[in-house]
Amino acid sequence: MSKSSPAATTVGELLLSRLADLGVRHVFGLPGDYTMEFLDQIEAYDGIDWVGSCNEVNAAYTADGYARLAGIAAMVTTFGPGELSVVNGLAGAMAESVPIVSIVGGPTTEIMARRAAMHHSLGDGDFDRWVRVAREVTVAQATLTANNAAAEIDRVLGECWTQRRPVYLRLPGDVAHQPVAMPAGRFARPASTGTPDQLDAFENAAQRLLAGAVCPALLVGNLPLRYGLGAEIASFLTERHWPAATQSLGRGLLDETSPNYVGIYNGGDSPEPIRQVIEGADVLVCVGTKFFDWDGLFTADLDPAKIITIGRHSCSVGGQLFEPVAPDAALARLHTIAPTRSVDWPTVTDPARGPDARLDPASNRPITQARLWPALATILREGDIVLPETGTPTFGIASIRLPRNAVCVQAPLWGAIGYATPAAFGAAMAAPDRRVVLVTGDGSLQLTVQEISRMMALGQCPVIFVINNAGYTVERSVDGPHQPYNDIDNWRYAELPAMFHREVAIDSHLVSTEGELAGVLDRLRGTPERPTVVEVLVDRQDLPVGMPKWGMETSAVDYQTTLHGTPKLSWQGLPG
Repeated sequence: MSKSSPAATTVGELLLSRLADLGVRHVFGLPGDYTMEFLDQIEAYDGIDWVGSCNEVNAAYTADGYARLAGIAAMVTTFGPGELSVVNGLAGAMAESVPIVSIVGGPTTEIMARRAAMHHSLGDGDFDRWVRVAREVTVAQATLTANNAAAEIDRVLGECWTQRRPVYLRLPGDVAHQPVAMPAGRFARPASTGTPDQLDAFENAAQRLLAGAVCPALLVGNLPLRYGLGAEIASFLTERHWPAATQSLGRGLLDETSPNYVGIYNGGDSPEPIRQVIEGADVLVCVGTKFFDWDGLFTADLDPAKIITIGRHSCSVGGQLFEPVAPDAALARLHTIAPTRSVDWPTVTDPARGPDARLDPASNRPITQARLWPALATILREGDIVLPETGTPTFGIASIRLPRNAVCVQAPLWGAIGYATPAAFGAAMAAPDRRVVLVTGDGSLQLTVQEISRMMALGQCPVIFVINNAGYTVERSVDGPHQPYNDIDNWRYAELPAMFHREVAIDSHLVSTEGELAGVLDRLRGTPERPTVVEVLVDRQDLPVGMPKWGMETSAVDYQTTLHGTPKLSWQGLPG
């Protein structure tokens, strides 16, 4: 920490110390004339490093990727244009339960009190306008002063941690260096809370539903990832011999090499063996799930009367809600009362072990989606961080299994293209000893490609696959397969990194045949010594498995006034 009296500190240093207590080791963002006093404090603070981003939306996505590995993230932007540019990323973090502390450098308290016409405002003296915007995409907000800093910092950070969602702190330009008393102890991470009577009532109701269950199963969403419930769920599945599937939101929690893992459940778009396990369960336990249109909200053949849910602060049994109940406590009770399953279940063949995974090094056949993804799966290894971009890569990665301890970082609910590249940068900052494999599309990469320069500047060595299908093929699958608005400029993607840094050596490959791809993949089985970009040329109308059906269903939901059939789930998904 910078040199201050042990009994006193400043507002900025207090904020930094509390972030450090939560595990923040890097702060992302851009400088601005309202932020520099605080940025100077970050530079002087021992234990937290400033990491600049190329633009604010990239900073938000970077913080999101970082938080998914480190548990929480922080970023700094300036009042007005800076903070408004991160709203997109904060909304995604809000949707997918990612804890990010958004710190905004604002005008001085006197300027705001006098309602002066200032730059980065609308010139009307309303300095709370952007705070009101932040309220829509964060769970707690505060404007800091020397008088309220001790209480408000802890309150807002406490909400960020307990809800695992973004928060907003405005730090006026004259407040960062104002003195404030140092708290007596470190910031304690708040634990999830509940009431004993509601927990007991949940257990009793769950025990009645589970009585006589022969084919129970478990479905995992994203909240167990955020709340660190992986070990408890793994123990539950092993000891009770239950099968489990994951939603795309929750991928990375379950060991996909385990015999208990059956695959990704996406309602009616799921492979038949996975549907049999989940939709055929006489009791289905949903842990931290979120059903939305892209993962089976309208097509899941599930009976809510047979479902037990464990959520952020509540649980339900057959539609009856119990709250507040802490998720870890509910899972522990469920583990105790759950029956051991004696009936086995159907399994899905791992594509990485199938015939499509073996490419002929001498083949001149064009690369197809059907052959690309099983082949790519063969180079993934234990502990990798895999980031599939929204669109074609999401479907491709969904068709393969990940190695043990591999993490999948994706944002399917928010679905903003361009997310994966800066998120890969953030994930690598959080876990520098792990290999990062980014799989993006040409259209998505054009939005946020600049962050590759930050990867190179900070010595990261990601493996980046760019699927070049000459445009927005995910949109082509929905509507307009031949419309020009889905076409984009054809960049030389493999050559882009050379533009970003003069001194850093890179490995670049352009492949269009199976033989060329086979040769490159053979060289990517180890740890790369430099950044590697592989541009893969595929036909613009070639779709990965699952996308054609998804495209038709999405078109119907987006453009038709009524749905065909009546969904069994409510329009909002499951209770809680």
